[in-house]
Amino acid sequence: MRKINIKSKGTGRRAAMTAAVLALSAGGVGISTGSAAAYSGWYQLSSHPTGHGVGVYNSQWGTAKVGYYDLVSASWSGDRIHPVCWIRGANIDSAGNVWYRLDAAQATNANPYYGTTYVYGAYADGNWLFHNNQLPEC
Repeated sequence: MRKINIKSKGTGRRAAMTAAVLALSAGGVGISTGSAAAYSGWYQLSSHPTGHGVGVYNSQWGTAKVGYYDLVSASWSGDRIHPVCWIRGANIDSAGNVWYRLDAAQATNANPYYGTTYVYGAYADGNWLFHNNQLPEC
């Protein structure tokens, strides 16, 4: 009859299980870090100012404003948007065709406007949210 050293066999198994758990944990951290990079919440237009006025429109084609204040993308601006995703639309002044779909917008010292609206990404933040993969495509 052959003797098996249970102590050393169990240690090897524990080491293998620990390595597997650590590998899975590291993978999970990588996944959660990637998804955590996605932007959610209010975004201050002064974070990446362009110096442009930012109209709030009813579509990504910029054909009609929604009847809310124009926002300002400047270092002193307190205006902000609540972006949901980006979408292709009208290309204004050859600055690209990226628009942000919002569920709210707020001019400084004004009540927020709630509802689905759009702002031109190039004027809002120079397409920073888009280029830095902070928003999903709509």
